[in-house]
Amino acid sequence: MSLVWLSHVLGSGTPLYAGANDIKINLQKSIDKGDSCNTSILSLPSHSGTHVDAPFHFLPDGKRISDFEPEEWVFQYPKVLNMPAIPGQLIRPTDIQEVVSKEDNVDLVLLKTGFERKRQEEIYWKEGPGLSSSLAGHLKECFPNLRAVGVDFLSISSLTNREEGRSSHRSFLELGILIFEDLSLCCLDQVGHLSMVIALPLRFTGGDGAPCSVVGWVKEQ
Repeated sequence: MSLVWLSHVLGSGTPLYAGANDIKINLQKSIDKGDSCNTSILSLPSHSGTHVDAPFHFLPDGKRISDFEPEEWVFQYPKVLNMPAIPGQLIRPTDIQEVVSKEDNVDLVLLKTGFERKRQEEIYWKEGPGLSSSLAGHLKECFPNLRAVGVDFLSISSLTNREEGRSSHRSFLELGILIFEDLSLCCLDQVGHLSMVIALPLRFTGGDGAPCSVVGWVKEQ
């Protein structure tokens, strides 16, 4: 058994939706400048880097980050779907019907498109793939115990089709399916079977979403 990171490291160069540049990480105290310790001040949007969308993000009465119990961030039956995607593509039920069949235990679906290879390019935030609103219900039919979906691109709402993206967010969140965005799934090419995932968000009052540290447990093949 080995552990792998499924989340990116946050930094000032982390890509944000619509090309925003809102992450600021500044040194507050510095030993090199004579201070007793090193400390930093962080300023960032709640949907920065690898993060989770809580229901409250699109549903006024939806659960917030702080409303979830610890066990709700543990996924013991993850499933990885290899789904190559092109810029601006909306992934629809017809795109995945050949790679999925009904499985009652699956609680987390990770859509691995390979688009994270473009993460340092403008195209990553400008023409990323997205998920169609119809995909939420289809995945729930295939995986009745599904509690979350994750993608290796910036947002399930493609900037090239924002209205569909808004509808897609609502469709997933209304079904009680959390959304993990900007995941790092490239390491799953070289490892064995992903057997468990733990995603720990930054817990803060009223959280509509939050950056996450995500770890996967892998059984060697």
